[in-house]
Amino acid sequence: MLLPSVGSACNGGKPVESPLGSFANIDVEAFLRDSQQRATKFAVEQKEAAAAVGRATASNGHIAVECTMQGGVTRLDIDPRAKRMSVGEMSEAILAAIRDADVDLQRQVSTIVDESFGGVDSAMADPETALAKVAEAQQAFDRMMGDAMGELDRMRRKLGH
Repeated sequence: MLLPSVGSACNGGKPVESPLGSFANIDVEAFLRDSQQRATKFAVEQKEAAAAVGRATASNGHIAVECTMQGGVTRLDIDPRAKRMSVGEMSEAILAAIRDADVDLQRQVSTIVDESFGGVDSAMADPETALAKVAEAQQAFDRMMGDAMGELDRMRRKLGH
């Protein structure tokens, strides 16, 4: 964007380019709308990840487990027919169902993160690590937005707007 200048007559009638360079071309309102939309989408996806429930069964469905990001194992159902199993078999079946429910939960969270950020690196495989990285990214984004808005405000004042 070229800004008119008092000195443009001394410049052969050509407009003088803004000292802000291409930064002067930024549509601040569109940038803010886009940022707000991204923040809203991010908040929705955080809620989806927090609401995800991993589920699994073992021993022909006689043992069922659910787990969440916040509560770990939140439900354990043992069908009365599972009483026919030995204590060792039941323990193994419960642990297998817990592992499978955790894998299901991780898959769901990975899908949500994948849709948001276009892929998951190996550091994001653990749901707790993934949420911590997402929170860290949100904080960095908030800081960046605050810095950018402060800089824009400073430039407006300097230009007398």
